[in-house]
Amino acid sequence: MSMIASDNGGQAIEKLENGVYTAVSSAIIDLGLQRNEQFGKTQRRFMMIWNILGEDVEINGEKQPRTISKEYSFSLNEKSTLRKDLQAWRGKSFSEEELQGFNILAVLNKACQLQIILEEKNNKRYNNIAGIMSLPKGSSVQTLDDTYYFDMEDAETWENFIKIPNWIQEKIKKAENLESTGFDKYIKEYDEIMKEQQGKQEENTTSNDTDIVAPADDLPF
Repeated sequence: MSMIASDNGGQAIEKLENGVYTAVSSAIIDLGLQRNEQFGKTQRRFMMIWNILGEDVEINGEKQPRTISKEYSFSLNEKSTLRKDLQAWRGKSFSEEELQGFNILAVLNKACQLQIILEEKNNKRYNNIAGIMSLPKGSSVQTLDDTYYFDMEDAETWENFIKIPNWIQEKIKKAENLESTGFDKYIKEYDEIMKEQQGKQEENTTSNDTDIVAPADDLPF
């Protein structure tokens, strides 16, 4: 489950230096309808996550792939960031037909180059994606074995919610279309099971017994 790398329990991870890195998109996560108070509008948004090849991180003694993410709206208008990034990634402009409806899943598990910069804000250092480029002509990269996507409007993908990093899960819970999609009921059941499981694990830690996990049949997926 590669995406667990983003939930590191507060463990400090050394940031990448400025540079261009080869990456493969490992997850596409629908964030639902998100309200932007600054601009006073609501948009359906999603998160793209990439695995950066050759840049593993160690979390709790376990090596996991380093990931980086970027948030987008679903808009392909001329000024949208998504359109600019996808055209640079694919190395070509969109056709008029594609602009009428492009399936974002077409770029899942596809390789690209990411220009990553190191920035500092409020005395904290962050890695951000400054640009996306296609691979050099003639080059190839092996695809990933473990990719996933989550679509709030497709119940068949809800089982992937458990793979989503916690900070993105919390963002999804603020979506304005939770009730209209029925995902609010799923989240309620999911949170209750996770809370129960955490309580059992804490009780187990106190008693110094082996780890206790919720039976698979109890999970809502």
